[in-house]
Amino acid sequence: MNSFIKTEKGILTISVYSAVVFSVAGVLLGILSMSQMILFDGLYSFISVVLSLLSLGAAQYIRKNDFQRFPFGKEIIEPIVLIVKYTVILVLCSGAFISAAAALFTGGRETALGYALLYAVLSAGGCYLVYIFLSRKQQTIRSGFIKAEANQWKMDMYLSFAVLGGFIVTAMASAAGFSFITPYMDPLMVLLVSGYFIKVPLAEIVKAFKEVLEMAPDKEIQQQISGTIKKVTVRHNIEESFLRVSKVGSKLYVEVDFVLQTESNVKTVEQQDQVREEIADGIKKIKYDKWLSVSFTKDRKWAI
Repeated sequence: MNSFIKTEKGILTISVYSAVVFSVAGVLLGILSMSQMILFDGLYSFISVVLSLLSLGAAQYIRKNDFQRFPFGKEIIEPIVLIVKYTVILVLCSGAFISAAAALFTGGRETALGYALLYAVLSAGGCYLVYIFLSRKQQTIRSGFIKAEANQWKMDMYLSFAVLGGFIVTAMASAAGFSFITPYMDPLMVLLVSGYFIKVPLAEIVKAFKEVLEMAPDKEIQQQISGTIKKVTVRHNIEESFLRVSKVGSKLYVEVDFVLQTESNVKTVEQQDQVREEIADGIKKIKYDKWLSVSFTKDRKWAI
């Protein structure tokens, strides 16, 4: 069991089972309490189950070797799946925002505070534990799928704490004799939370599209790799180098072209392989699968 939760498949499976529990509880208690906020939380968890299963299936498919059909790997599937996931979340948040806005202008909604508070306490605590588990695992296993799951649970955690805070305020207002505002609290919470959440899927969709287009990765990764190349260039008295880096899913593509002059001390194939070893050793701490391609030429036109 301990080894299972250290794998991408095991972590995603735990996320799926957790989402099932929260989705069932959210939908049932949302109906019982007549709370759109809790129902939104439950539906979000239900959709998370479907999206988590999609991630699990995609992760397993990517790991299967199929060199004949995918000679450069299948990592491109990961950002495509993430675009689908975050688009669904974006649609859900947008729909909830519109529905809550309509409710605010039509008198609000009455809720059963007892059921609402019970769900809010259990949901907030449970989502926090699952999010902490996933975020810690994501530090050791560099997976876009696990990161997406952690983001889903972080959003659900914030949602649950917002629900809890909102219902506590509602209970206090009702006890203080301001019960006329209680019908508006539930849709107001949905409006605020869903409106805030819209920016998360938008940002992640942009990142995923960058990977589909094979654009350059984060500056931090680029700086680590370029620093290694500069050291190698100086050490071997290489006049010029061209570096190209892109990240697709969990794979980092690194292509280096060295232009050699007579002064360079890289003369033989063995010395070229030594340069490759130095580069591989210099970037090994970057926690992604690497596709490293290092070429040498004396004619600059082959490097540009």
